[in-house]
Amino acid sequence: MNTLIRVRGWITECSVINPQMKITEPDKIHRLHIQPEDPLTLSELEHAVEALKRESETPRKYQYIYSHKDEVVDGCEVIMKSFYKPKLVDDFENVVSDGELLGKFVQAVGHLKIFEDGNVFLSVHILEPAYPDNFDPVEI
Repeated sequence: MNTLIRVRGWITECSVINPQMKITEPDKIHRLHIQPEDPLTLSELEHAVEALKRESETPRKYQYIYSHKDEVVDGCEVIMKSFYKPKLVDDFENVVSDGELLGKFVQAVGHLKIFEDGNVFLSVHILEPAYPDNFDPVEI
């Protein structure tokens, strides 16, 4: 299954430039929360997560020891994570703080991945403006 995912929408929470540490996670993780442009994106992602789990039916080493919720969709937001800083393209190349990205209309590209415990997450590899020249469809 090709799990390349492209999400368009508005950034609601961001720690891409300065990743946050959590006591429950040993590494810094770059996080991105996006309110999708199309609400159907949320159900499409949930279906893709279930399909990925069905496809990789091989027993997972820790599947029955550690059971926790997948962090791909949270309410009305898409959650993207990465151990590595995503490539910032076009207008985002010179961004120096996460605050500059909040509220921006973006397009993020990543992959659905599954851990040994069966947990699925959506990585983020590329972050770019959804439209050139800072066009925002809400500001018409």
